[in-house]
Amino acid sequence: MKIKLGLRGNSDAINHVIIKMDDLTLVTGDNIFLIGEENRIKMGENIIKLLDALSVDNEIEIGDNVKSMIERELNMEKGTLNKYENCNK
Repeated sequence: MKIKLGLRGNSDAINHVIIKMDDLTLVTGDNIFLIGEENRIKMGENIIKLLDALSVDNEIEIGDNVKSMIERELNMEKGTLNKYENCNK
């Protein structure tokens, strides 16, 4: 299964991370623009855990622009999401 990561919002304010799997779409419950730094870090850690579990049997697709915006907004180290680029292709 191909899993895609996306964002909801605009270049000034990212509101949600979207995870799309076939006909199922998951959207983060908290508005990233409104939550504090501690909650952004926690959300980033949880997304990494989810992607680690999903990447075992699935292909993960994250666009370069989306990848850099997610890393920036969730206070991830630059390049954190690169490990999912060629998973199960």
